[in-house]
Amino acid sequence: MKKVIYCAVFLVVLASVATPQDCKKAEYGADQQKYMETALQKFTGCQLPLDGGCRGALAQALDQIYSVKDFNADSKSTTPAEIGKKAAAEWEHLGAASDQEALKKAQAAANCGRATVAVMSSETGGHVAIILPGTLTTSNGWKLQVPNSASFFTHNPSKSFSGKPLSYSFPKADGVELYAKK
Repeated sequence: MKKVIYCAVFLVVLASVATPQDCKKAEYGADQQKYMETALQKFTGCQLPLDGGCRGALAQALDQIYSVKDFNADSKSTTPAEIGKKAAAEWEHLGAASDQEALKKAQAAANCGRATVAVMSSETGGHVAIILPGTLTTSNGWKLQVPNSASFFTHNPSKSFSGKPLSYSFPKADGVELYAKK
């Protein structure tokens, strides 16, 4: 009888260790989709050069979707270059977007409610996309399974989108790095 009890306790402990404890399943539900549709509609009406209100759209979306306030939506720290620097310094680096395992980690992190971004840094600005909860889909251009995403294009607001594969944000995976909030 003792052996049965020990085996049962062992299996319960093993199951609790094997199951991720810090993953709170995140849904990209109707409320978030409605928020993103409204935010994108507003953003696509922005005129170049972007003013502070338009420049803060990505930071506001990260706050709305993931409750992340790392980027002040009213300051110059909301440029893609500044967001990229802060993410590289303070968030967990998941890997390059050209690596299938890093793309899987990025989608899993977003699905567990962790703010996750894809960053292409450049001296002239670069680009940042938000990884949204969802599923990996095949990208014919990248020849990889890519996460669900949203992009606020600061050089061409009318091209911005939500709920499309990450490959819509970047013409190729080279030079794109993935980060998740620690």
